[in-house]
Amino acid sequence: MTEELNTTIEINEELKEPAAPKRIGVGASLVGPIGVILITAYLILASVLLLYSLVQFWPPPIPAGESAPASSPVAFLFWTLSVSDEVRLIFIVALAGALGSLVHALRSLYWYVGNRELVWSWLAKYILLPFVGSTLGLVFYFVIRGGFFSPEATIEQTSPFGFAGLGALVGMFSEQAVLKLKEVAETLLAKPEPGGDAVPQEE
Repeated sequence: MTEELNTTIEINEELKEPAAPKRIGVGASLVGPIGVILITAYLILASVLLLYSLVQFWPPPIPAGESAPASSPVAFLFWTLSVSDEVRLIFIVALAGALGSLVHALRSLYWYVGNRELVWSWLAKYILLPFVGSTLGLVFYFVIRGGFFSPEATIEQTSPFGFAGLGALVGMFSEQAVLKLKEVAETLLAKPEPGGDAVPQEE
């Protein structure tokens, strides 16, 4: 009976999941309730501001038979700006890229908070993601606009919906977007030798 009990205990111990490795280093501790509330408020307020900005910068409809004006006013918060259509399109792509990255950040945040695994080191990513998504969206816009559109193409020959969708997708999937840009760069340019401490990004 004692041998059977010892055997059962040994089997149960083998079936136990290994303990998670202890986190060490800067930002290894879990984020408290106040930190969760602050980062959530930041992401929500940033999303609302970006949505408002995107609506304000969206080009107005052009009546049939009329050509688009060289510039048009944009009412943004307490200011009224006069921007050209090309600059307006750049703003739209940048705002859409930042908004797409915030979708990714909000999904990631509620997953880590729900599993009680949010540590302080992740907050830097959530704060910087809108800037990364905005910049990447602009890079893709310049590559596609310069590579697939004629230099003489006007704003009427492009689609703000298409470029806004591109910016949002690039911001939402920034890791995949960087890998695609890397493939394009390695096709056009020479592939550099990896450094000694380089860690390849998983595809």
